[in-house]
This record gives sequence, C-alpha cells and structure tokens, in this order.
Amino acid sequence: MSLAALRTSMEQGPAVSPFLMLGDPTPDLSVELARTAVAAGAGMLEIGLPYSDPAADGPAIQAATGRALAAGTSTRRGFRLLARIAEACPGIPLNLLVYGNLVHRIGYERFTDTVSQAGASTLLVPDIPLEEALPLRRACRGAGLGHVELAGPLTPAPRLARLAQGSAFLYLAGFQGVTGVRHGGFAAVLGRVTEVAESVDVPVCLGFGISSRDQIVRAFGAGARIAVVGSHLARVVGTLYGAPADAERLVAGYRSAVLALASNG
Repeated sequence: MSLAALRTSMEQGPAVSPFLMLGDPTPDLSVELARTAVAAGAGMLEIGLPYSDPAADGPAIQAATGRALAAGTSTRRGFRLLARIAEACPGIPLNLLVYGNLVHRIGYERFTDTVSQAGASTLLVPDIPLEEALPLRRACRGAGLGHVELAGPLTPAPRLARLAQGSAFLYLAGFQGVTGVRHGGFAAVLGRVTEVAESVDVPVCLGFGISSRDQIVRAFGAGARIAVVGSHLARVVGTLYGAPADAERLVAGYRSAVLALASNG
C-alpha cells in the first residue's frame, strides 16, 4: 500500500492494528493469521521482523520472536513473507517494525526500497533516535515509505513536535518500558493520548499495554487514530499452537480474539 493510500485509510476512521511477528508460529501460519485478522476487522497490521536482541519487546513478543526464528524465519525470508501478507491483505496498511542493526547491516536505501516493494506502508525503527534518524527519513522518502517515530509517555512537548514533523504518524507508547499487557493506570494513558493528539498534526497511534475492546474504544475517544495490540495476541498464538495439528484451532482462536477487539457489537 502506498503512503497516499495510507493517508486515505486514516481519513476513513480509526483502525485496530494487531501486531504479528513474521514467521510466528510458522511462516505459512503467520500469513494466514494476517489474513484472518483483516477478515475479523483489523484496519491495519503492524508487522515485526524477528530479531534476536530486541530493545523494546516484553516477554510475549520475545517468545513470538523465538518461535519465528526457530521456524527458520531469516531476514530474507521475512521480506518474502511481508510480500505474501501484502498480497493476501490488499488495501490494508502495513507498518513494519524492525530494529536498527538489521537496517544498518543491509543499508538504509536498500532496506527501505526492499520493504516498500514488498508492500510495507510505513517503517518504525524504535532504537534509531530522532537525532540519528535523518538518513533513514531520507531513505524512506526516496522509497515512498512513510517514516514513523516513537514517543514515550514522558516525552516533552518540544520533542513531540520534532518527532511528529515529517512522520506518517506518531507512535505513542502508553507505558514506560517494554511491551506487555498492563493492569491499571489506563486513565493516565488516555489523558496523555488527548494531550499528544491535540499538540501534533499527524495521527497518533497508541501501543504498549492494550488488550481489550474497552481500552481501544476509550483510546479512540481520547484522540488516537490507531490502536496496536501485540502482547495479548502473541500470547494467544503461544497458548493455542504447539504442533502442526493445532493450526486449525489457532486460526479459529485468533479470529475470535481479533473479533473481540475490533467488533463494534
């Protein structure tokens, strides 16, 4: 999906965005789970490229990474899986999350060209800070790929403005620290969402700690345009799949989990 198509999608309304790790629990099933999520109401997908030393991932996403790597998902194979997901989910924005070492190793221009051609709409590299992001932003722009910056719950207003400038959307971490399901403290998160949404002129994406439809509805009411659910769904995968015979049970259970998050009923 092109960056222009992403903007059009954002204008149509807020989007629930499951996070899926490429290759988890197997390469073929990761594509099937992406297709299932969209059929169940996901308006966007955040896609992770497995990396053995993540900086922002909590236990559930680390486990998903381990399953993907154990299933043989290399970076090159991940690119092919991304292209398969883009083909299976036409018109759905795909935000690729990847760590900086992979981008550095391949080279900014080559990496952004590759993932753009594979079908990614936007790119989030959480461990390349704003002060070092200019070359990456330029490479994204040259590849027709949206660049996404990450902000934390304590990021001051002047820095928020700098992060938002030129970003396709601003990814706001609702809680300080790594990803994972949280219990309590969501009212403060909602206040922060409203504060950030009112201070920047790009869509706000809320992630880290979302695990229920109620939280998603409240996040949208506070001003978020995208709500990412990662650890909760990664645990669904880890709970329902242990062997190839579990594939049908996994897909059915995953569909039910996404429906519970995306349904307006």
